[in-house]
Amino acid sequence: MKEQFYILILLFIYRLFWGYIMYKFVKSAVVPVLLRYPDQHAGGSGMGRLLYYVEGQFALGNDPAVQHWLWMLLALSAARLLLSPFIRAGLLHELHQERKGERGMFFFPGMRLYGLPVMLFSLIEWVLAVLPLYWLLPKMYNLLLSGILDYRQLLKLAPYILAWLVYLFFIRKLLLYMQFGYTAGTGILPSLMVCLKVIVPSVGLSLVLGACGLVMMLVCGATALLCPGLPAFLLRQFSPLPTTLFKMWGIAAQYHLWGSKTFPQ
Repeated sequence: MKEQFYILILLFIYRLFWGYIMYKFVKSAVVPVLLRYPDQHAGGSGMGRLLYYVEGQFALGNDPAVQHWLWMLLALSAARLLLSPFIRAGLLHELHQERKGERGMFFFPGMRLYGLPVMLFSLIEWVLAVLPLYWLLPKMYNLLLSGILDYRQLLKLAPYILAWLVYLFFIRKLLLYMQFGYTAGTGILPSLMVCLKVIVPSVGLSLVLGACGLVMMLVCGATALLCPGLPAFLLRQFSPLPTTLFKMWGIAAQYHLWGSKTFPQ
């Protein structure tokens, strides 16, 4: 990771930039909507919540202001999704050059060389991620409707969401190893076979580094509850640095695992 420290700083600034944009979006679009939610202490009831959701559904199709914010959210999400594969391409190219013993700034050349191919892998990932929802959403829809009046019904969604997340986890892992092979020139299928051979330690690495990121999220949440104000604000502004570190560390660790089988000493 010390060889990619400059990438860590760049991505930290990048995430601060997106965090500021999302803060402005939530403050302008989401907070006013939440302020209209029925107050439980002021006579709010299940019927009040139902009317709130009906009003919201009506506004989605007829209120120009709501549609404006939705289009803006869609544009921001699309921009973030389109940039992410190019960032991953630059990081992978940097890892390949480090393995060869090269030193230098290979991040931006990697974005130019492999950005579009990695984008294709990302498109495949998105299609595979959405595919199970064709069967899951009809089953989840009735539970969502009943959850408007009874929040306990939403707990029945947990098995469906958990199954989809596990499926998405393995799809991403398989495609990540395939990207290793493509950008290194060793082939997609051999890298896929490597992933299947090392799936247990690979999952272990993801769990350990994912737990580190989760701890950071819990610390930020606890600070916001226990020490609201300047301490929580400063920690929240600093939090993208360690979370980005753990994400980069996770990719580098998976790359090292892949390289240990693809280029044995």
